Parts: sequence; C-alpha cells; structure tokens
Amino acid sequence: MKTRRFEFLLEAAQPIAHHEGTIGNHAIVMRRKVRQPDGTFAHVPIITGDTMRHGLREASAWALLDAAGMLPNGQGGQLSRSALRLLFSGGMVSGRGDAGAINLDQYRQMVELVPSLALFGGCASNRVVPGRLFVEDATLVCAETRAWLPAWASDAMGQQELAGQRAHVEEVQRVRMDPLLDPSKCKVLSDGEQIAQNKQLASSEAAHGADDAIERDASKSSMMPRTFERVVQGSLFTWGIQATTFTDLDDDTLMTALGVFLTRPIIGGKRGTGHGELRVVSARDIAVRRPSEHADVVDMTALGGRVGDLFRAHVSERRDRIAEFLAAVDA
Repeated sequence: MKTRRFEFLLEAAQPIAHHEGTIGNHAIVMRRKVRQPDGTFAHVPIITGDTMRHGLREASAWALLDAAGMLPNGQGGQLSRSALRLLFSGGMVSGRGDAGAINLDQYRQMVELVPSLALFGGCASNRVVPGRLFVEDATLVCAETRAWLPAWASDAMGQQELAGQRAHVEEVQRVRMDPLLDPSKCKVLSDGEQIAQNKQLASSEAAHGADDAIERDASKSSMMPRTFERVVQGSLFTWGIQATTFTDLDDDTLMTALGVFLTRPIIGGKRGTGHGELRVVSARDIAVRRPSEHADVVDMTALGGRVGDLFRAHVSERRDRIAEFLAAVDA
C-alpha cells in the first residue's frame, strides 16, 4: 500500500466557461469562498474537483474500451445502458436483489475486470464501491490565493506578478439570432409560412406602437442576447490529486487515466465555441511534456517512465470476461 500525490500547474489554453449558475440570461463563473491572511474573504474562480475527476474517469473508460477491443467500429457499440453508466459516471444503486447480491468474491471480480473501479469507485446492483482517488479543485492562481500557492509552483512561474481574481474574469455577450428576421432566408419559406411571418411582424409593429406589453410579448422574435463570465485565456490554475494504490496495476491504471486526460483536457461549457482547453505548464515530481511535444497518438510516457503497458495487457487478456461482465451488470 502506498499513497501517490501529483500536483500540477495548468494554463488556460482557451478561455474557461465553467459556471455555477445563471441570473436571467447571465451565467456566473464557478467560484469558491476563501479566507485571506488578513482575515477578509474573497470569492475565487475554480474548476471543481468533480469536473476534473469526471474527466479522469472518462479517460480511464475510453482506455479500457480501447484495450478490450470494444470501441465502435462502424457497426454499432456493444454496451448496455447500465455498463455505460458504470464506466462513464460510476453507475447507480438499483435497489434490486437482497443485501448479499454482490459478495466479496464478486466485488474482487468486478475490480479485477474494470481496474478503474478500484480507484474511482462506483455502484453496481446494491453495492457502492468506495474509491481511493481524491481529486482537488483546480484553483485560480491570483493575488487572493497567493498564500496557498505551493513553493514549486511559484518557482515554475518565475517573477510573474499576481493580479487580483477580478482581472482574470471577463464578461462577454453572445446573441442567438432569429433567421425569420432575415428577408433573404424567409424566401425559402412556403407561401403559407411567409404569410404567417408577415402577420407576426405586423403584429409586433402594432404592439410596439400601441405600447401593448402582452401583444408585444406574444409576437416577439426568438432572437436572444445572453452574457456570461469566463476566465481569460492564459490564466493559471493549481491542481492536485492523491490516490491510494495497492498493486502495480493500480499504479498503471492511475497513470493511464492521467496520461489520456492530460493529453488535451477540455472542461466546462461552450466547448463547441473555443472554450475549455487546459494544458500542463509544470508538475511536481514528474516530467510532463508540453503539448507541442506530443504525438498525435496518446503518449503514455508523458508522465514519466513507460506506463499503460500493464493496464492494456491486463484488460486485453480478459476482454471476453469483461464483455460478459458489462453485458450482465446492473448499474
């Protein structure tokens, strides 16, 4: 048994749109309340540990399916909904069966066939499998978090000045346009739909002229402006994970998940519009290659020595049993 801990300095390669909620059409960036050395309090942007942990779980699930030869090949996949839930979100307690539905031998078989379950935990049938991986929030490096910045991270940053958290957050606006307001697009409508659209426009104009709020609301277009906060590109975050491992396979499963996830981690919302990508700047006690040094294929050596071979061999040798287990699992 041993405890392994890794600490990373991450950089926002793209703006980060990770939100805690909305007020009307305005999305608020995720923050955590922290106490300052002078006794005051501040709210600092973070990427939640739940989000980072989920990214690691998904990475381990894809690695398992790849090693087991269960990725879709154009003919459709092989997983049941229960298996999909188990691998990508940890499953759920179904409540079916009696209290002894999964005994100790079955638990051992479960974590042998799906090694990531031993680290991440999960639920299958009536049993909750506790995990051994502890993932922290990724916390913005700013003036308000200076007191908790690890010494190695300060050294990696050099002589950079730390601005306040407000300097790292910007507000931007986007608009969902209504194609019905574009005359050229309306030409592709049928005759009946064009008549209906012209009537709606006339009703909207009449309601505006008469200051009729009810009619104005009923005839308004679907165009919607919205604003959201985001952490600006280039901002830095500190992030740490810790795991208890018992075997070489545990170690290799952990390193495989990290290797796949850290190749190009993308978190938060707005992913389809240039948001969410992180990259590793530095790490404590391990060598992490910069993105420009990565090959197109995931390089498991990026986290130090050769990793991933033991995990892939273990899964590949048991691919038939893994397929049978996932076909029957209730999660």
